[in-house]
Amino acid sequence: MTKYSAYRVEDFLLDESFIEWVLNNSEKEAIFWNAWVAAHPASVPVVNLAKKTLLALHIQPARQLTDEELDQMIGFVEAKTQSARFEASGGVYKLIRNTWFSYPAAAILVAGLIIGAVFFNKANQTTINAPVAKVVTNSIKTIANHSAINMVIKLADGSSVILKSGSSLTYPTIFTGKNRSVSLSGEAFFEIHKDASHPFFVNSGEWVTRVVGTSFTVKASSTTKEYKVVVNTGKVCVSKKDKTGRLNTAKSNQIFVTPNQQLTYTVQKNIVKQKLDKPLMLSEDVSKDIFTFYDTPLNKVIATLERAYNVNFIYNDKEMGGCPLTASLGDEHLLEKLDLICKTLNAKYYINEDGQIIMHGKGCNATNSN
Repeated sequence: MTKYSAYRVEDFLLDESFIEWVLNNSEKEAIFWNAWVAAHPASVPVVNLAKKTLLALHIQPARQLTDEELDQMIGFVEAKTQSARFEASGGVYKLIRNTWFSYPAAAILVAGLIIGAVFFNKANQTTINAPVAKVVTNSIKTIANHSAINMVIKLADGSSVILKSGSSLTYPTIFTGKNRSVSLSGEAFFEIHKDASHPFFVNSGEWVTRVVGTSFTVKASSTTKEYKVVVNTGKVCVSKKDKTGRLNTAKSNQIFVTPNQQLTYTVQKNIVKQKLDKPLMLSEDVSKDIFTFYDTPLNKVIATLERAYNVNFIYNDKEMGGCPLTASLGDEHLLEKLDLICKTLNAKYYINEDGQIIMHGKGCNATNSN
C-alpha cells in the first residue's frame, strides 16, 4: 500500500493493478484505486498524469504480435534504456530524434506502447483460447501475518477469519468433501458460516476445535504449547488428537464451550474451563446494543466495527463518512454486516492482499438521488 506513495509516472505505467483499472475498467481495481487516491491527495497529480499518458499511448497494433516480436521489442527497449542512462547528461534520448524529447518521456512512451501491445495480445488470446466451461481448481493456501495489524481473510464458504499479528492460517481455496478444515498457528477470530451438513474444524497442533456455525477465538502458541478457545456465540467442541495425529472422537475426549466461556490448556497440561466475568463485545446480547444504529454517520459505524473486530477500513471519509445508516446488525457476521451496509448505501467493498477492508461509494448524496 505505502509503496504507491513513492511511485513516479513510469512506475504507475508498469503496475498491473493500475493498468487494469485504467484500461480494462476493472471493478475490483476501481474500488481499491478510488479509495487509495482519496486517501492520498498529494499523489493525485502524478496519478492523473499517469492515467492520461496510459490512455493516450494505449495504441492497439493492427495485428496480434507474436511472442518473439514482443520479446524483441522489450529487449530493444531495455537496451536503449541502459544506453540512455549514459547519454542522459546530453539531455537527449537518441532513440527519439526530436531535441525536446527527454529520456523519461521516451521511456514512458515506449513503456506505454509495450503495455498496449501486451494487453492487446492478452485480450486476443483470452478470446481465442476461452474454454467453454470455467474450470475451477482447488489448492491449499497459507497466509502469514507479519504485519503489526490484524488481517481479514474471507474463506470460500463465506466464513471470515481475523488473523492476529504473528499468526498463520492454512486453508483450501475451495472446501470439498463432508468437512471444512483449516490449520492455525497463533491466534485468530473466526466467524463461521452455518452449514450443519459440513462441520468446520480448526486444527492447531494436537488440538481440534469443531463448530457448525458460530464465532470464537483460537489461540495456539507453538512456543509455550498453551491452547485457548474463547466462544462469543454458538457452541464449539474441543478435542485432543491421539498419538497418531488422528481426532479422538470419544465422548470422554470432548469438551464443549458455550458463549462467554473460555477453555485453556495450560503449560502445566491442565485443562481449565471458566465463564468470563464480563460478556464479550461480540456476544449476542452486547452485539444487539452496539450494532444498532439510528441515522448514525458511516464514519461512526465504521469506528464501531474497527473497535469491535480490531480491523482496519480504508474509505473516503469526505464522500462517505457523513452518510446516515439506520440498521440493526447484531445478528450478522462481519462480512454480512458489510454486505448490508454497502447495499443500503449503494457502496462496495473488498478485502485487499494486506487483509484490509476497502470500501468505495459515491456518497450519500448520490445514494439519496437514486
